[in-house]
Amino acid sequence: MPVSLPLTFDLSSESEFYTQVSTGIQAAQQANCQFLSLGIPLPTVDPLMLLAGLMQVSGENEHFYLEQAVEIVAACGAVATRSVQGSQRFSDLQHFSERILNRVWAIAPAEPRIFCQFSFWDDAANRAFLPRWQVIQRRDQVCLTLSCALETSTPHRLWQDWQLVQRALAHLLADPPPCSPPRVIALPPLTEQYGQFITSVKRALQLLEEGDLEKLVLAAALTLEQPQGFNWLGTLQNLRQQYANCYIFSVGQKRQQVFLGASPERLVKIGDGVLCADALAGSRPRGQTQQEDQRLRNGLYHSSKERYEHQVIVEFLCQTLQQLGISCEVPTKPRILELSHIQHLQTLIQAPLPQPIHILKVVAALHPTPAVAGYPASRAQDWLRQLEPFDRHGYAAPLGWVTATGEGEFIVGIRSAHLQGTHAYLFAGAGIVKGSQPQREWQEILWKFQTMISALA
Repeated sequence: MPVSLPLTFDLSSESEFYTQVSTGIQAAQQANCQFLSLGIPLPTVDPLMLLAGLMQVSGENEHFYLEQAVEIVAACGAVATRSVQGSQRFSDLQHFSERILNRVWAIAPAEPRIFCQFSFWDDAANRAFLPRWQVIQRRDQVCLTLSCALETSTPHRLWQDWQLVQRALAHLLADPPPCSPPRVIALPPLTEQYGQFITSVKRALQLLEEGDLEKLVLAAALTLEQPQGFNWLGTLQNLRQQYANCYIFSVGQKRQQVFLGASPERLVKIGDGVLCADALAGSRPRGQTQQEDQRLRNGLYHSSKERYEHQVIVEFLCQTLQQLGISCEVPTKPRILELSHIQHLQTLIQAPLPQPIHILKVVAALHPTPAVAGYPASRAQDWLRQLEPFDRHGYAAPLGWVTATGEGEFIVGIRSAHLQGTHAYLFAGAGIVKGSQPQREWQEILWKFQTMISALA
């Protein structure tokens, strides 16, 4: 991705904008690039609210949103897209991201990225796109990246895109979207789901005793219906308030069809020559009092069953990365990750990279981890297809972003829901190992459902 110095001009002057951007387009064409990305610093603004405003004024529905403690990124509209399926889906989208980003002429402070969403199974759709608008916030710094295809775009088109940003900003200042309170939602009867899940857990325990598996992560699905529909923006606002220490995410392509959630689990991040991965497994609910909370925390930390389930994940991550030529630095003991309704054992793994590696190559090697499928992976997936009477879609699958250097970050789409019009489809899973008790695993499923139930707007 060729990069040029920032253009400095009066963003309120249309003629000066045309003149300066025309210079950038000419440089991009001379470098045989196909896309132009223009970076523009913005005043301090909430990227989520700006995303919602841009979607409203532009009519675009395709979007990607990922919020964490150190960075928020929001993107909408598509300049280039790719949809694939099959066993080569990760390498296919790696090649797409490399091809597109290597043909982008970026005018600083632009940071063009490719955003990816994968399905759990490889026979469903997996999608990546270069966005028309992209906003990144780090601390108090906010940067907009406008991207366009050179063959169809002119300075006038970029000027129009910039004006839509101005309209969205003005709308936010004049009429900021209200924060929709969570709905009061009671769990519907789950007799059928309960029976299916308990039967599947008992079968999994048999397989564990027979030595066919070491772990199997079984999920349950819940459908909620509201005649007025669900508000994706309000749900995201509620999630970011309730789960500040999670990854708040939302992806969508069509109106009223959104996959969103608050995931506690990062799959992998690569930046500045360092790889980071999370091992997350082992669960207990939060207590109603400080004393009860401490008792549950101690029970989680000292449970041999939970520690074994967690260690399977740690060893898988380290062994898989080792096969890629990456040596891990692993803490001797896990820590406790405390969320609103549940707490987990967590181990943060780091690895200095001896040489660059594309993040999608790592994602391909890691997915699905034993935290979301089981171990050994191939046998676990065979049994999941037999024992789960639904399609996981994006649940427990990777989603994230990629840069031109192959760096990026991917999370695991758990604690999530698909919103489709008047319906919300929720998923939650529990890891089954020797010593698991079916009733306790069902209770864990209900705890995890609460993440989305408590936030739906």
